[in-house]
Amino acid sequence: MTEALFVLYFVILVATLVIKTPIIRGPWLFLLRAFFPNWKFFHAVGYVPHLYARSAVQLASGEMQWSGWVLIYPRHLRRLSHLVHNPDTNIGLAQQNMVDHFWADLHDLPEGEDPRSLVSYKMMQRLVDQVLRAHDVNFTHRQFELRMVLDGRSDNVDTQVMMTSPVEVATC
Repeated sequence: MTEALFVLYFVILVATLVIKTPIIRGPWLFLLRAFFPNWKFFHAVGYVPHLYARSAVQLASGEMQWSGWVLIYPRHLRRLSHLVHNPDTNIGLAQQNMVDHFWADLHDLPEGEDPRSLVSYKMMQRLVDQVLRAHDVNFTHRQFELRMVLDGRSDNVDTQVMMTSPVEVATC
């Protein structure tokens, strides 16, 4: 019985690789998305999505005092002990996976459609709020950008802004 299930699994796997089907869309799919990494980074070497955010405090005069842009998911230092226990890098990889999914959603979005309706956009809002809260507890507004960055050996060769969110009131 077990062998038959394995054979059935591999037949289904081969069938999904051979048969071209339309992209499945729907809000229910996002519940399973965390289990599957975005494999589009294998398609080409080049620009990589990076998420940047900044926060603002609204002064009594009504003017906004903005912070500088902060890179979400900077690289963590590697240590030998991380081979056994590495929760910080694991959560960073999960967050970068969300950014990759957001990039893919923006890329697939029809021209002129508002990205704020995307589930991945709402996830980016929450991620940005969480990271900015760690830097400044008192901020009232936020803004984030998805930038496509071409990395060189020592620094960024080129950066293109793919999307800049409107200035939004921070939640949490």
